[in-house]
Amino acid sequence: MGEVSKVVSVVFRLMQLISASIVAGVLGTYLHYVSQAHAHKSGRVVYAISIAGIAIFFSLVLMAPLRYSFFAFPFDFAMFVTWMVAFGLLVNLVGSGGCHSNWYWSNWGYYWGRWYRTVPVSAVSQGQVGTHACGRWRAAVAWSFIGGFFWLLSFCLASLSFSYFSRLSCFYRVLILQKGIYVISRNRSKRQHPIEEKTRGQEHVASGVTDNEQINRSGGVAQTEP
Repeated sequence: MGEVSKVVSVVFRLMQLISASIVAGVLGTYLHYVSQAHAHKSGRVVYAISIAGIAIFFSLVLMAPLRYSFFAFPFDFAMFVTWMVAFGLLVNLVGSGGCHSNWYWSNWGYYWGRWYRTVPVSAVSQGQVGTHACGRWRAAVAWSFIGGFFWLLSFCLASLSFSYFSRLSCFYRVLILQKGIYVISRNRSKRQHPIEEKTRGQEHVASGVTDNEQINRSGGVAQTEP
């Protein structure tokens, strides 16, 4: 999980930034038109653009391939969940009718086409609005799903990296512990060696034989060479 995981992480963060920027741009333009018409803003659209703004900020913060960005995998999963909620809310606005649904032509298409400047919303018809800006709507919905998918990929990558770092840290702790035990045992053996030599010397003195003397086979004491 070295350089490859860092490069992949940056790619995922970049895609998160791109997807959130597209969603924020499309939905932000729609809300701008709604504000100009002094109309009611859909809470679902406001939620989706709020998630897009949060995603833009944190994708920039976590884009640097540093260790802290890999430890943010719980947040990655939370962002995945919030994006999936936003995707579901947007899809539910139009239902199975898509760009031909009642909400679409009376709200999204109406404000995108800026019909509010000439025709009141109560007087407009589906035939007038049609499927205006349907491509933008589909882009917002699609990129909300894509953005959530890349947050899920970041979660998976960060989870694997966190597991790798944990195993590596545990390995080093065990290695340091083993080395410490080896050093302690070695120091103990060094301390015990002089004591054994001292005890052996005392035994020789008690028997009348010094360390520099050897006992020959006849029982005599022979002086060893210096």
